[in-house]
Amino acid sequence: MLGLRKKLNHFNSKEQFLDWFFKHPEHRWIQEEKFTQSNLLDFFESFPLKAINKIYETQDVLLCASSGRFACSVQGGGKAVILVFPELKRLLNAPFDGWAKAVLAHEFGHLYHQHGSRFVEPLEAQVEADRFAIELGYLRPLAEFLEEQPESIEKRTRLAYLTSRYFQEH
Repeated sequence: MLGLRKKLNHFNSKEQFLDWFFKHPEHRWIQEEKFTQSNLLDFFESFPLKAINKIYETQDVLLCASSGRFACSVQGGGKAVILVFPELKRLLNAPFDGWAKAVLAHEFGHLYHQHGSRFVEPLEAQVEADRFAIELGYLRPLAEFLEEQPESIEKRTRLAYLTSRYFQEH
């Protein structure tokens, strides 16, 4: 049938999700780092169960340590991967994770809005993923992260959106 997707996962509680997430064999690297697991537990505290189920019902999502810059998400064929690059991995393993949760929230935003399965202009996808991170409470750390990135039109557009959201809320 057109438009129907097979449900892969449905979690009845956040505890059930966390148990599944941390026991996944691909997430073994998370257990090996001193602060990473506690920072990820804290990160998922901000996630509504409804959002977790929307992301995980139609795709298996894994966090994989890789090389590159901070993080990116890739999805397709009922699978999704958030590649955790060395800078983000280092932040996740610090006692104070800095921007790590904001970056992860942004990447999960791409999955939540299914950017890998529909065409969205790249800048629109970035702003949509930023909006998801803001809804999880990461407006300020996301803005701080973007301020430190190299100058670009994308950076300035995203910061303008974050600034407008900040003034709407305050």
